Order: sequence, then C-alpha cells, then structure tokens
Amino acid sequence: MKKRQLGHQLGLAVCAVAALGLSTGCSLEGASDEPLDRLEPLESHSSEIVGGEVAEASPWAVQVFDVRGSTGDFYQCTGSLVAPRWVLTAQHCIADEGETSAVRVGSNTYREGRRIAVDAVEVPSAKADIALLHLTENADGPFVQLATATSVATGRDATAYGWGSEGTPLVMAPSLKKATLHIDGWYSDEELLATGVTGSGWSGDSGGPWFIDGRQVAVFSASNGQDGTNLHARLLGVDVARHRAWIDATIAGGPTVHPSGQVVLHDLSNFSGISQSFGIGRHNLSNTTIIGDDRASAIRVPAGLRVTVFLHPDSGGEARVFTSDTNLVAAGFDNTISSLVVAHASDPQLDVVTFYEHANFSGASVVYGVGSSLFYSTPWDQRVSSVRVPSGFRLTLYNGLWRYSSESRVLTTDANLAPHSFDEKTRSILIERL
Repeated sequence: MKKRQLGHQLGLAVCAVAALGLSTGCSLEGASDEPLDRLEPLESHSSEIVGGEVAEASPWAVQVFDVRGSTGDFYQCTGSLVAPRWVLTAQHCIADEGETSAVRVGSNTYREGRRIAVDAVEVPSAKADIALLHLTENADGPFVQLATATSVATGRDATAYGWGSEGTPLVMAPSLKKATLHIDGWYSDEELLATGVTGSGWSGDSGGPWFIDGRQVAVFSASNGQDGTNLHARLLGVDVARHRAWIDATIAGGPTVHPSGQVVLHDLSNFSGISQSFGIGRHNLSNTTIIGDDRASAIRVPAGLRVTVFLHPDSGGEARVFTSDTNLVAAGFDNTISSLVVAHASDPQLDVVTFYEHANFSGASVVYGVGSSLFYSTPWDQRVSSVRVPSGFRLTLYNGLWRYSSESRVLTTDANLAPHSFDEKTRSILIERL
C-alpha cells in the first residue's frame, strides 16, 4: 500500500511534493480551490498547530514515527494513548512500504519520551481516516477518555493538540501545542468540519485528538486553506463517537488473528500492516472493506486453495492466479487488486480465459477476466497462438482496436488460433459471460 494511493482513497488529489521533507499540498474533493495539507510521509516531515499555545503536561499524547531502516525515525503524526497497548491516530499516518512504525509517549518535548515499537495496525475500513496502533509493550497512563457513542460534538468549541512546526517547514515546535477550534458541522457521515479559533492544525497534527469537556471527540484528518500562517483554516476530524464501538471491540479483542484456511491480503509486501481474510467465494474490494481497493501488496494462500485476483471489480480485467504465499510487489501486481475469487485448488478454473504464446496451450500464458482489454504496447501484442475458454464464456479476439478492427474471431471453447487464421494477430479482446 502506498500512502499517496491511500490519500486518493480518502478523497485527496495529490497536488505537489516539496523537496527535502516539506509537506505536500492537496485538495479535498468538493472543497474550495485552496490547498489542502494532509500528511504524505514518504516525502515529508510534519508541521502542525499554527498559533495556539504551549500545552500543559500531557503524558497521554503520542508522537508517531515512521522507521526507515538505517536512516532512523521520521516524525509523522500525533496520536493519543487510549489503552496500555493502543494508540489512536489517523490511518494516513501508518507505515508505508519498506517502513515500520514506532511511537514516543510520556513527554511533551519533541522526540523525547519512551520509545515503543508498533507491531500491528487496525482500521475499521479503507476509507475511514482513523487507525489503532498496537504497541509491543505496555505504555504507562494516563489514557484519554473517549466520547461516548451517543455524544454530539457539532456546534461546540474543542481543543486540538499536536507537535511540529509552527509555520516554518522543517522547524519543529520544541513542545506539544494546543489550540481552540469550533466544530461547525458535518463534512461527511463520519467527518466533522471545524474552523480554527485561536490556532489551526496543519500536517503534523494529523492523528491528534480534539477534546470537549475532557473527552476526545475526533481524530484530526486534514486542513484546507492552511499556508503556515492561517489561524482560522478549515479542518476535518474523524468523529470518535461514530467509531466508538469499533475502538472498544478492537482494544478488547486485540490484534486481528485470521481464521486458518482463509486467504489473507496485506497492505505491505512483508505480510504485515493492514490485513483482511477471505473465505471460499467471490469478493469485491470496495473501500468499505478493511483492505480496500488497489491496496494489497502481499497475499497468503493456505495449502489446498487457489486465489484468482483481478484488476477490476466483479472478476474483470487482467488477472493473476496464486496457490502459495506471494509478495505482490515482486510479482508485479501490487496495489492493483479490485476483486478476487477463492476456490479449492482442485476445482476447475472457471473464472478466467487463458492466453498462450504457443499452439496446444503451451509456453508462457496470461489470464484475463470479463471485460475488454488491450494487448497494444504489452508483451502479448500479436503473440497469442492458443486460448482456453471456460464453459459459459464468450471470447472475441480483434486484430486492432475492438470494433475498429478489420478482423475478429468469436470463440466459446478452447482453440488453437492457426486453424482460425488468427495466429499471432490478437491486439485487443472482449470477454463476456453468457
């Protein structure tokens, strides 16, 4: 999973990347044309509360870091300690490919406090910008009190907390800050819309808490109209009340343990990060699922199972078939899966058409699901010599761009293409279910 792609899933359009660790500027869909700053940790350090004031001692406040191998810890976000092993933060703050996460707790001072590694990440869905980080060791309290599932935050003032620059990129604030903001209403069914009053958040505030009457009501997600000087920028926070049941259940149940005998997708290629399991059957990966669309980077396949993964929803487009654990980055199919079919390995393959480079179904092969696809500018352009077409499918081969082609062939059974005078002529295809 790439954070930039997660940003798109969360409603972002990437606008600019600043060099040497500056934050990137982006825009919320449906918002004004002013830049939206949301953390993109692959390129950035963080910056945060503009205005506001130095916070009181807050041992529950958490600094979230990306750990990038030998280069060390890079500050990314703010979080809050909600249980001895759990930190609440924003989903876009989690570790990316080639990274792990760690936190510092117990100190208001930037880059100080006890360092604890993160060993698991839990999210309610791919689209919700909220996450729980599981720690390898217990952290000392106190722990924040969360809003109840029935609480309402709209129309009230809240206090936001966070670390980072006070307006100058790369220059982090030496101590935790806080600012008052006003929660104006709803931006979406789970995001609160607020305006800075005494100060306003920026990128490094991401994941930080908003409090009303001593309870955390939101997780800071994004800002709009923030250029490092605007005390009154518009802000988005994910409503804690809407996710209170998920938070409580996750803390009580611990990190996810997947059932044996199910296929598991992971968002990092080392089989870690966010994950979701799937049993026998067909599955679409909408962003209401945990792993989400176009996000998987590794797949675990138990012995005796076969999983067919597809580029498009509803078993469509280019596909791959796996019968064992696979790093999808190495396989060239990471961040592309939109649907999958899990079956017993002994079951006949009835979900894809298979194309072969040689006659009699030999040589290299590639598989596709339903829909139209182009072979132009791919290794398979004018290369196919035989095809396997499962029962219930109709395959149309074209020697050009679909209906603009001068020739086509329609097949509903396995075939060598030479007898059809179409050997090494295919440049586009259409696969349909009958």
